[in-house]
Amino acid sequence: MENQMLTIDDVLYTFKQSDFIKANKYLKKLTALLKGCFSVEDKKSGFDIGQLASNIGTEQFEEIEKFILDYVTATDENGKKVIFQNPKEVNDFFNAHRNHYYQVIFEGLKFHFLAFLPTGLLSNINTQRLATAVQAAM
Repeated sequence: MENQMLTIDDVLYTFKQSDFIKANKYLKKLTALLKGCFSVEDKKSGFDIGQLASNIGTEQFEEIEKFILDYVTATDENGKKVIFQNPKEVNDFFNAHRNHYYQVIFEGLKFHFLAFLPTGLLSNINTQRLATAVQAAM
């Protein structure tokens, strides 16, 4: 898997792949947080954004956020490269770019974890619609 780039308001974010074992560990934590978010009724599937949102403040979700930030860098509007492994640097950067934070986390979730899904299942997931739902919940 190659690096993935995302630009938000003239800030370039670069997502780098983690190793398999580490990504798999955090996928399992994420899966536990998603328990109860999905439903299937009369051949229709649903996703409970409220249930997901209730997990955002948990210690487990913070671990997943840290994992994502460990594998992303930003190049800001002035060309300064920011590495998110220092909590003060994370705080300073996102104080100036608050509206970027959950977009970066969501893109990181997709980047690191969607590749684990079977090909057929992955093709049936509408990540754009899911992203819109997550943004509405935030």
